[in-house]
Amino acid sequence: MFLNRHIRSALFLACAAASVAAQELLLEPTELWNYQLTPQADLGPVEIQKGNGVFVDPTGRMAVVTTVGATVYAFNAYSGAELWQYQAPPDGTGIARCRSAVTFAPTQEYMAFTVVDNENSVSPTSRVIALSMDGAPLWVSDSLDGIAQGDPLISSDGSYVFLTHNEFDQDAGVSTAHFTILEGNSTGSVFFTDTSADNIAFGPPGIFHNPVEGNYDPIVPGAPVSEGENNRNDFLMWSQTPRPSDTAIADGFIYGFQFPRTFAGNATDIGFFPLGEIESDFQAITPPVITNEGLSAYWGVSRSSYRGWNTRRFSRARSVSAGFSRNANFAGQAVFAAPALSNSGPDPIIFGGSASNEFIRMNIEFQSTVVPTQALIMSKAVVDGEERAVYYVEMNGNVHQANVETLGDIWNYTMNFAVEGEMALTPNNDVLIVADRRGVIQALAVAEILGTEAPSAFPSDMPSMAPSGDDTPAPTGADVPTDVSGPSPTVSPVSVPGVPTASPPSGAASHGVLVVAAMASVACVFF
Repeated sequence: MFLNRHIRSALFLACAAASVAAQELLLEPTELWNYQLTPQADLGPVEIQKGNGVFVDPTGRMAVVTTVGATVYAFNAYSGAELWQYQAPPDGTGIARCRSAVTFAPTQEYMAFTVVDNENSVSPTSRVIALSMDGAPLWVSDSLDGIAQGDPLISSDGSYVFLTHNEFDQDAGVSTAHFTILEGNSTGSVFFTDTSADNIAFGPPGIFHNPVEGNYDPIVPGAPVSEGENNRNDFLMWSQTPRPSDTAIADGFIYGFQFPRTFAGNATDIGFFPLGEIESDFQAITPPVITNEGLSAYWGVSRSSYRGWNTRRFSRARSVSAGFSRNANFAGQAVFAAPALSNSGPDPIIFGGSASNEFIRMNIEFQSTVVPTQALIMSKAVVDGEERAVYYVEMNGNVHQANVETLGDIWNYTMNFAVEGEMALTPNNDVLIVADRRGVIQALAVAEILGTEAPSAFPSDMPSMAPSGDDTPAPTGADVPTDVSGPSPTVSPVSVPGVPTASPPSGAASHGVLVVAAMASVACVFF
């Protein structure tokens, strides 16, 4: 039915190579610009915690930052010029907090993020907020019961926004899990919502846009045809997640959602479903990464483990499994960040942290290389689009550029404070942007920044963030500065990474207002 895996892999790599005009990596990073977020009277706290971070828009020109104070900032990714900021309005007298990324619609028409109101009360609620690409509010959803999990996910045509959210009755020790779909292109009103009948909580969902088909067995046992067969509608998958009252991590079900093949806008014809009849041997706090045209998936899960489905039905037991060093404080602790993949073909390399002080490289059979770290890995790694290097950051602020084959450091760079939030790499693989917990944003030039007179079109379904499900190869033709002025970088470029530098940079530049590094000045990209 499908091409041989190795043929498809060769075709994928050939197509990627044909579209790439590689920009040489630098021997060590150049501090391009930095910015210190400063609290204002009408803005929330600027801390950037787990779930927040930096996210580059589909054009590759704009870096968007979310903070725990529910403020969203946008910067020119190459110059650091602040473009706009948006503060989520409170819900009545409540306090809004954000634990979310921004998710960009594949149509490039808007972005969405979630806020939690009265987070520490006995009855918190959540809202989804949609902004235009220039930061103007488009809609704010009605309050949804409980705490939103992960990031809102947007359908391939931008029409729907999906999310999971959980209520917890602390007195009764009971959880209620919800899956909700909002009207994305209009008012953000609830199109569909359903609740689990069991005392469970849902983890954040992952999505694959327009798979070759839904990769699961018939929902109704004994049915001759699966609803997923030949169904190219977006596919979502998530698992149970630990409840606040759990002192040990039990097994848990995984769940899926896909609009039927014949879906015509009728909410009564849809619903989420368990994937399989037998509990899986894990729970998770992150979404799966679905890849390979929707036929494979990889997941960091409880007990410091990973699970993988290599062209295997998601409703069946995983095809590969691996466990790593357990967390010293809680043996059941799940992996903190979703895995990163080297490409979206059938044979990617999988990168991620464990629940302990480790960074891991695995092939699709989960044969692994493990390097010790000084601190936990809380955010998703980023892989260079040329598959030359992988970037990861430890919670202590130590940023690594490592060789994709050996995990040996090419260089490392020290932020001056803890890093929990997501970092981002521009689509041209030339600027890495990292934000620390106190709100210092640092942009590092990691490859030659080249001008282009005729940028190519950007794929409409690019991967934009961490837990979103990377289903498009890394683009290479996004807009970059069309003129590069000033002196050439003093750091020499190198075409083949793998040799550590003699001495890493000493740390971030001045943490005042915008600082542009003189050694690598570039022309601003204006909208």
